[in-house]
Amino acid sequence: MTFAAALAVGLSGCSSETPGNASPTENSGGNTPSFPEDSPTDEETTSPSESESGTTGLEPCELFTEQDLAALGLPSEPKEEEELGPARSCYWQTSGSHLVGVGIIDELGIDQVQSETPPEPLTVGSHDAVQYTGALDVCAVSIAVTDSSRVDVSSVAGGDMAKACDHAKQAAELVEPKLP
Repeated sequence: MTFAAALAVGLSGCSSETPGNASPTENSGGNTPSFPEDSPTDEETTSPSESESGTTGLEPCELFTEQDLAALGLPSEPKEEEELGPARSCYWQTSGSHLVGVGIIDELGIDQVQSETPPEPLTVGSHDAVQYTGALDVCAVSIAVTDSSRVDVSSVAGGDMAKACDHAKQAAELVEPKLP
């Protein structure tokens, strides 16, 4: 499994409670798994307005400035942008094993995070957040935008969980000022 796939699993599989089948399907040549669309119930077909979710106007690839990317040691262009489960996501990868991703989840709050370790509450800037680890050495910080929306910042650091968590927290601190 590539690092991008590991990060994708961390952003989607460890951070949401979405009903339906979340098994990977084949996609057209990419290394990141895609997930089949679930059939929403009548309740789920009503999506929150932008003012309710607070995140619908955000774009994941635009949450880092050039200076932010340089400070994180990441390239100026993202590796890939796509939807993974409930997240609109974007990730950057160095030539080594360091990966950072941002996922915007419009309909799930930080209290709905699922993780391998208990989410550790913290504050990032003026926002409530939780830090946790997921499968395949992913560390993530989920930042609450509203009670029912969040931005997940995840990192993989070649199997070094402490380094991955340091990178995720540093990246979350750079993203947070751009959030409503």
